[in-house]
Amino acid sequence: MSPREIFALRDYLSPELKGRTLCDARQIVSLTNILEQTCLFGGPRELSGRSVLLNVTDQLMSALAMIEIDGVARRMLLCPPNLKADQLKTLIDDAEIDAVVTDQPARWTDSEVYLVVAARPPVRAGTKARTERATEWLMLTSGTSGAPKIVGHTLEGLIGAILADAPSCDAAPVWATFYDIRCYGGLQIFLRAILSGGSMVLADPTQPLADHVARLNAHGVTHISGTPSHWRKLLMSGSASGLSPRYIQLSGEIADQAVLDGLSKAFPGASIAAAAPSMSAAPAAPPEPALQAAQCPWRA
Repeated sequence: MSPREIFALRDYLSPELKGRTLCDARQIVSLTNILEQTCLFGGPRELSGRSVLLNVTDQLMSALAMIEIDGVARRMLLCPPNLKADQLKTLIDDAEIDAVVTDQPARWTDSEVYLVVAARPPVRAGTKARTERATEWLMLTSGTSGAPKIVGHTLEGLIGAILADAPSCDAAPVWATFYDIRCYGGLQIFLRAILSGGSMVLADPTQPLADHVARLNAHGVTHISGTPSHWRKLLMSGSASGLSPRYIQLSGEIADQAVLDGLSKAFPGASIAAAAPSMSAAPAAPPEPALQAAQCPWRA
């Protein structure tokens, strides 16, 4: 029997797919030649076989780092933006972290972590990274006591539900979400964008909702995901008139009929799907058309 094939995010980023981008409110990065670049000082080689904590301030740099770390590190723990500092040491011990990727390396000068790798805007890499192993993805979910618990995933497990539930589209989609991609709901959308050959517009919790919507319009977003609360706030804001998505997903909460009716009226040409509520780091349930849907905060 031949050995099981190992794959990573980089294997879905063919340079043959032109025009793919990843952007936030400040910067646009082309994904077409991203594998020839690195956002890690010294490249990802030092992270080979290590247990890595990804502790980067913004989502765009986090996304680029995920692409580089996956398939190289033994495991990768995603650090969400709302994680309390006093919880960090326990998580580092529990996950046996021996390397940190951060855009604030000075904060880790006195830490007991063996290796600190600085993250920065991407530059041309000396050598292209190769997929070496199946990296374990570690994510946090709140336990019954409120303390975060570590849940491990394989990339294969994370994308399984996505591949089975990929919305049909003729052209490469441009995804957006109100979630942070370092949380489970947002990560699912980031992975969808990568796997579908599309692009993604990242949320910015400091940006007013009207400005966020204007940015989605400017980048031609076609597929959008958020909680029913996100969508309710959007509908009530009066900012939705310029949007014309082809696909709308609701998740994280049960969607009431009033929200679904409002979305159908505001976006008559969109396909609307609502996923059943699930634990914030549990495998995603496939969206069910028209009723129902782990949420990370996004200030609208």
